[in-house]
Amino acid sequence: MQRDLPIPDRTIDTSGTLCPMPIVETARAVKAMADGAVLCVIATDPGIALDMPMWCKATRHEHLATFQEGEAWKSYVRRRPRQGDAAP
Repeated sequence: MQRDLPIPDRTIDTSGTLCPMPIVETARAVKAMADGAVLCVIATDPGIALDMPMWCKATRHEHLATFQEGEAWKSYVRRRPRQGDAAP
């Protein structure tokens, strides 16, 4: 396990699915989460190592880490503030 990562508010397991499903499931989960909440995505598709950082950049969510742990990959994402809700 990686150090210095926050305890996730929610974890989803997309094991056994291939691109684009881990990102589709991530988008669905993040949409339902509170601002600043952390999601951990478990995946067996190694493509998540490239896809998650790119998705986070495109959606302006914070990519905290993606790493392999045994047979699975884990990716941590922090939900960005919703439009109009950010402090000035």
